[in-house]
Formats: sequence, structure tokens, C-alpha cells
Amino acid sequence: MMTRSSSTIYELADRLREIIATIRSELAQMSRSLQEISLLLDQSASEAERLNQRELQASARLREIEANLEAYSRSEIRDAFRQAHEVTIRLFMMRNQAEQLQERYDALEREQERLRRFLELAEQVLAYFEEQVRAAERRTRLLGDATHTLSLDEMILAEEAERRRVARQIIDGPAQALSTVLLDVELCEQLLARQPDDVPQALERLRETIARALLDTRRLLYELRPPVLEELGLTQTLKRYLGELARLYGFTVELTGPEHDTPLTPAIQLALYRLLQELTGVLAATRSLKGLTLSLQYEPAQAVAILDVQAPGEAVRQAIAKWQSPGSVVTERLERLGASFSEESQQDEQTRFRLLVPLA
Repeated sequence: MMTRSSSTIYELADRLREIIATIRSELAQMSRSLQEISLLLDQSASEAERLNQRELQASARLREIEANLEAYSRSEIRDAFRQAHEVTIRLFMMRNQAEQLQERYDALEREQERLRRFLELAEQVLAYFEEQVRAAERRTRLLGDATHTLSLDEMILAEEAERRRVARQIIDGPAQALSTVLLDVELCEQLLARQPDDVPQALERLRETIARALLDTRRLLYELRPPVLEELGLTQTLKRYLGELARLYGFTVELTGPEHDTPLTPAIQLALYRLLQELTGVLAATRSLKGLTLSLQYEPAQAVAILDVQAPGEAVRQAIAKWQSPGSVVTERLERLGASFSEESQQDEQTRFRLLVPLA
């Protein structure tokens, strides 16, 4: 039976496939139009060259007549001037037609490049949609490797909660970005027809929207990759993830922690990794993050994570509220683990948080 959240994801994926098919069709049509315009440009260039030669001949003829007026009749002089005028007019019209064709060609090329970038984004998001269910199932199986065996009801609820979280991330992130991009593309089309001078500014906004969407999509795809906790351990796995996050969003990161995860069970290890991964991910997504310092400590009865965040306080509060919203997967996970998350201090653009996870 299809759940409500998975149904939403499938519907979004179907809509995205339709968009991708439409974009590919438009790109194919643009390629045909560009080929047709290119052919017309070649023909116009050949015709302009022929008319240019005729204009040179007509000009030479007029100079010859001016030098020997008495040798030509009035009708011959009139015909020579008429022919020169006709050639000049036709050459002007041909050059004007070639300029219009070139402008149309350049505009189509720019639109084609925008659609190609949008297609790349759409294909990445579609790949994310198709992967997220498999990733959620893998994470659920990993969480099932705890010291106690989850009941069937607990497994179903855990999987459903994870799907809700992923669906919410898709709707808040890539899906919202795609809607914005579509609106910006429509605006560019309208400006191209009515206010072409405003098109460059609108295209710059579109480029920034696509760049942000690609950045968030890459982060979400990276988060879905299965962690290599068993091979590297929690500290090294977090270093790898935070290093990639810092590279994508341009902030500094420092992490210290034990090299061995002996006190942690596989379930606690994975749960702690996911909590910190999702927390740092939403902080990075604010785009106001300047630096992160994370310290891991394993005490006899608990694991402690201290996180220092360098960012404006309001942006941090909004990110934490989003991460720890009532009824969210994170809240349920903290309750299930008996863990606590609290803010220890806040001054200027520096906020410290403490995460405690019982080990016994």
C-alpha cells in the first residue's frame, strides 16, 4: 500500500519526468530552428556579397557617366542611377535581414543554454527522487542492527518517518527551486518579447537561482550516500562529510574526536552521525554560515557533541527550528535515543550547542 509521503514523492517524480520530456522536446525544436536560421544566414551572406559586387559595379558605372556626361543619353543616365539606387536599397534590406536573423540565432542559443542547465538540474533532482526511497530503506535496515530487535510496527513507523523527512526536504528544497526557475524562465520569455533591455538582469537572477538549486541538490545527494562508518569510524566519516559541505558552501570547518568508536553500538554510531549530518546540513543551507567547530567526546555513560556555529543568530535559530520542529524525524529520534540537544551560549555571531546521547 502506497503511503501518503511516498505517493507525494512519486507524483513529484512523474511531474519532473514530464518537465524533462518537455525540455528535451524544446531543445530538439531549438536545434532544428538554429539549423534553419544558420542556413538562412549563409544564404543571406551569399546574397549580400552578390549585391555588394553589383553595388560596386553600379558605383563604377556612375563615376564613368559623371566623367563623360556628353557621351550618354538622358535615358542611359536615368537607368544607371535607378539601377544603383535599387541595388543599394536591396543591399540595405538584405543586411538588415541578416542582422535580425543573427539576433534571433543568438537569442535561441542563449535560451538553449539556459534550458540545458535547467535540464541538468532536473535530471539530478529526478535521480535524487529515485534514490531517496532506496536510501531510506538502507538507513532503516542499518538502524535495525541495534542491540535490540525492532518490532514490525517500529520498523514501519521508522521507515514512514524517514520518508516524511525526505519528502519535506524535497518539497522545501529542489521542488521549490524548480518552481522558481520555471517562473523565472517565463519572465525571461516575456521580457525578451516586450523589454529586451531587461533580459540580462533577469537572466542573472535565473543563473543565481539555478546555481543555488544545484548546490542544494548536490548536498542532498551527498547526504543520501551510504556512510562508511564501519570502515572509517564516526570522526573520519564526519570529517569527510563536513569537508565536502564546506567546499560546497564556502565556510571553514574544524573537527576533533576519538579515532575509535569502541563505546558506540552500530545503531548509536549511525544515529549520532545522522543527527549531526542533518544538523550541519540545515545550518549550511542558510548560506550565512561562516564557520563550524565540532568536538566529539565519549564519556563512560554518554557521547557528547559540542558544536560552535559562526553565523548570524537569527539565521541559526531558524535553521535549528527547522531541524528540530515538533513531530519531526529528528525530534522522534532524540526521544527514542533518550538524547538531549540544547543551546549553551550565544554572543554576537557565535552560538554553542551541546548534544548528549546516552550509551547505556
